[in-house]
Amino acid sequence: MQSLIVNKDNVKSVNWDEDCFKYCEFDGISPEGEHITADFTSCTFKYLDWYWGIFNIVNFFDCKYCIFRGTSFPDCKFVKCELTGCQFVKDNLNGECRFDGAVAYNCKLSNCEGFGAEVK
Repeated sequence: MQSLIVNKDNVKSVNWDEDCFKYCEFDGISPEGEHITADFTSCTFKYLDWYWGIFNIVNFFDCKYCIFRGTSFPDCKFVKCELTGCQFVKDNLNGECRFDGAVAYNCKLSNCEGFGAEVK
């Protein structure tokens, strides 16, 4: 997908599996669950509140983020991403976001809560 704006009106039609989102904007969505194996390049996540998602071996390149609750990022790569005011917080069962094997390369972190990827 390229230059797609994903919002509450079309989020149900998005295929999160084995795709590549480029120059996309995810705006005002609050997904619950979902297993994501797609990659994201130069995407923006605005007014996003993602709950209990699993981003499995996903590559994020030059992306901007929002709020994730109890979401997992196993073996994900964050490259040149901008995390300003982002929150990676506990879910309602007190489960934290997980970053097992996740690595961040050349990312900007500012006023970011709970980001647990290894920063290089």
